[in-house]
Amino acid sequence: MSVQFEPVWSWSLTLLACLAMLGVTWLGYPRRIRHLTGGWQRLLILLRLATVLLLTLLLLRPVAVFESDDQADAILYVLSDSSPSMGTEDVSGGGSRRLALLKTLEQAAPGLGAIAERAEVRFRDFSDSLKATEQPEDTSHGSMTALGKILEQLAEEIGRERVPVVLLLSDGRQAASGALDVDPLIAARALGRSQRAIYSVGFGSTEAATSSLDLALDELDVSREVFQGNILPVRVRLKSSGAQGQKVTVRVLLENRLGVIDGQSGRMEPVAVSEEVRSIAVVTPSNSSDEQIIQLQISPELTGDLKLAVEAEPLPGEVRRTNNRVETIIRVRRGGIRVAYFDVIRPEQRWLRAINDSTRIQLDFQPIRLGSAAPPSAIPDRLFQPGNYDAYIIGDVPATAFTAAQLASLELCINRGSGLMMIGGHQTFGAGGWGQTRLAAILPIEMPPDTPQLSQPQKILPSRDGLSHYIMQIASPEQNRSRWDQLLPLPGANLLVPKDKSLAQVLAVSDQGHPMLIGQMVGNSRLLVFAGDETWRWRLQGKFVEEHKRFWRQIILWLTKKETDDDQPVWILATPRDLTPGKPADLTFGARDANSQPILDADFDVTVTDPEGKLLTLPQVSAVATGKHVFDQTLKPGDYWARVRASRKGQAIAGIAVTRFHVNARDPELDDPTADYSMLKEISLASGGELLTSDQLIERLDRWAAEGLPGLTLMRQEQMSLWDNWFVLLLLVVLLGFEWAIRKKRGLI
Repeated sequence: MSVQFEPVWSWSLTLLACLAMLGVTWLGYPRRIRHLTGGWQRLLILLRLATVLLLTLLLLRPVAVFESDDQADAILYVLSDSSPSMGTEDVSGGGSRRLALLKTLEQAAPGLGAIAERAEVRFRDFSDSLKATEQPEDTSHGSMTALGKILEQLAEEIGRERVPVVLLLSDGRQAASGALDVDPLIAARALGRSQRAIYSVGFGSTEAATSSLDLALDELDVSREVFQGNILPVRVRLKSSGAQGQKVTVRVLLENRLGVIDGQSGRMEPVAVSEEVRSIAVVTPSNSSDEQIIQLQISPELTGDLKLAVEAEPLPGEVRRTNNRVETIIRVRRGGIRVAYFDVIRPEQRWLRAINDSTRIQLDFQPIRLGSAAPPSAIPDRLFQPGNYDAYIIGDVPATAFTAAQLASLELCINRGSGLMMIGGHQTFGAGGWGQTRLAAILPIEMPPDTPQLSQPQKILPSRDGLSHYIMQIASPEQNRSRWDQLLPLPGANLLVPKDKSLAQVLAVSDQGHPMLIGQMVGNSRLLVFAGDETWRWRLQGKFVEEHKRFWRQIILWLTKKETDDDQPVWILATPRDLTPGKPADLTFGARDANSQPILDADFDVTVTDPEGKLLTLPQVSAVATGKHVFDQTLKPGDYWARVRASRKGQAIAGIAVTRFHVNARDPELDDPTADYSMLKEISLASGGELLTSDQLIERLDRWAAEGLPGLTLMRQEQMSLWDNWFVLLLLVVLLGFEWAIRKKRGLI
């Protein structure tokens, strides 16, 4: 016990008041009673001094403080990991991690029992949530380990209770996704700021098991949008364990949706191998833990949202097969453009191929090597099969580079609607012998054998007809002409002479008045002749890169009659198209009017159908141009179908847009069950605790049983006032009354 004072005023002022009362009593009171006998004088002075001392006590306000070290209301939490990864049998001496955890708690039972005599011990099993239990259970619960989330839940459960220590027994592997994927270190720091230290104990091996046979595919790299018939590259990472020396077959499968309605999945079929399509690869891992990138390609013919899968054929003895396959959704659009381009190796072809950046245009370059070492048969005949290509571009190549059969096939393709363009050079047009071929009759220019060259620099400018032509629009209408003036001139060109009485249009001329670009319709086909061959110079110093790309892209769209393609009035996109369980998908949607302009005041109703057929209705959105939902109910693997309906002022906008995305059948717990002791150590340090071994835990519990839980250094205090009570008041009344009675009797009042 100790005594503390809480004076009415400051110490100096309070002591000054007490001394003043004592001085006045000592100096003035004896003179008032000097006529009394000695006994009465002493009695009255004693009573007055007692009253002054009692008043001094009241001014100082003393308090008695009683301290105790009672820990009866302290709580020790024991969190034990019961997630599926704890079933991994990789502990020393055999058995699962969970079994080793239970054995450790059994050995720690005496220490926990001793602590329970002075504090409460609470057990919680956890996986993706906390589960209260009398004793840790043998079975697991939940589908993943969410260390950060369970620490947040623990903080909410604790509230303001006295919890100085939390024991965390786990393999340390954070395997959560979606809303459960909370950073454990943030939650641990929050507990640390509340003086709640986490002492962790790890179980399991930190080394990936290489003795077991396993194939795993991940990091699927594929464009989620492609045009029908275009080549689609597919890249995927193959991780193999224990498969060294064995042949592994990796193949691409594509969904067949013929006769299948929206909302249902079609049959997955292997993509057939052809000269252009490499849909199967066979590799042999070189060591017990091998990784390699597999490169494949397909050419989808069906359109719409299709599921694409890459799978590794399971090997004999492979137990875990859920990671042998990755899937995604690709959108195959109608109107893809394939262009065959023949030219010698020169700068123009290098920069012209930059338009391949578009998923819509696929420019297949066929290099031509002239001379006796490269006979005409070096060009594959398949390039001239009708329907394979929408347009052909022939560069500085003589007619002799092609066989007669190939030229006949090329003419057939043009007659069936394929576009054709010839560009300038020293071995093209008449100088290249094209005037003696079957194509001379349909091309819109004269091609004598001695076609002259223009050696002077030629600046390209739109002609009167070309100024408003689609091909020549490289900038906004008010800036288009001036932008052409800014482009560098070509160092030379071919002199083009349009055929007499031809219906061809001169779309571009040089600053010297020579025709530079001539276009013509022949039947159902479009033809272009270009006098230049060095437009790549426009891109020098990075000034007119976009103009160069736009010019050539518009040439191809015009050749293939795709310059007026329209989009659907209502649309929806899902990003990404393939997910791991629990990861959110962004649904973006909107509506367009008849002029393809976004509708700014549309209302959208969005629904999602999950893999089990359950319809989920999302909140209605009134969006300005574009709406968005973040959909996070993705724990179930399989296909999710998203639909959007749009209305404007209560009137429905035509069409219902549909898209889908896929959640891969991944097991975040068991795909990589490696223990992570570093995570446990960081959690402990962030909260002010330690990472312990099982033996250290038992020793620490014994110490806490004997010395008390750490963090409870503050003693319990109880205070009792020594002045604010009835006894002091009664004593003051008695002293004043007794003194007044004596003074009354002795004639002093």
